[in-house]
Amino acid sequence: MWPKSSRSMVIAGTVIIVVVLALDAYTHIVGLNPFATSYQVLSPPSFAHVMGTDQIGRDIFSRVSFGTTFSLLVAFVSVIISVGVGSVTGAFSGFFGGKIDRVTSLAFDALYALPPLIIAILIAAMIGPGIVNTGLAIGIGYMPQYFRVVRGIILSIKERPFIESTRAIGAGYGTLIFHHMIPYAIPSIIALMTLNMGSGIVDVAGLGFLGLGLPPPTPEWGTDLGRGRDFITSGAWWPSTFPGLMIVMSVLGFTLLGQGLDEVFRSASTKQKEKF
Repeated sequence: MWPKSSRSMVIAGTVIIVVVLALDAYTHIVGLNPFATSYQVLSPPSFAHVMGTDQIGRDIFSRVSFGTTFSLLVAFVSVIISVGVGSVTGAFSGFFGGKIDRVTSLAFDALYALPPLIIAILIAAMIGPGIVNTGLAIGIGYMPQYFRVVRGIILSIKERPFIESTRAIGAGYGTLIFHHMIPYAIPSIIALMTLNMGSGIVDVAGLGFLGLGLPPPTPEWGTDLGRGRDFITSGAWWPSTFPGLMIVMSVLGFTLLGQGLDEVFRSASTKQKEKF
């Protein structure tokens, strides 16, 4: 039975994420155009434009909803890149040990010492905008987390009898690592991926806010938030408020889901250890 706290977080996170994705789906189904401009510049929220219009007359609801695709896609690309490189490197480093482990651990520890957003800003400034480039810039900063998690798990199980017996019957390194060892790390990887999706959304928005994210006029929450802040002092609060709310909702959803999954996996692991 799941702990009540973890059930609540999983349910809450799932609901928030579904709401965010539903807005994006609605925009595509109805066929709203986030690029269309009009003469209604900085029009406040109304029946015609439920979230108002921005400085060039674009419907903010369309841009905020359509921006879900790009914001989540870039965050997802960053997570996939960080999982692929960090997990595989951590597995090989922990399995082989020696100089390989010392060198890779030193490199990833040095990378871990820097905030992921700082790393993303530096790399994004060098390689330029784009979905893959922005995803790569953000993903590099999260690689050390997966490296440390997977390496620690590999180190804890590589001397167990079932690994030694599998090696004795002639199993290769690839079989040992990918078929018999990495599966033990999958629950931790999944929970960390969910949490990093929330962090990735913040980093995507941060790069967009600084003008280093997706190129305009791509609808992206951070970019629209950054452009809308210039009009807050004149009383137009809506161009920046609604993209900001979407960022908060998405991050909250993935954070709750990730924390809930982490508690579920930890509880299951504890119960399994108690049996043995």
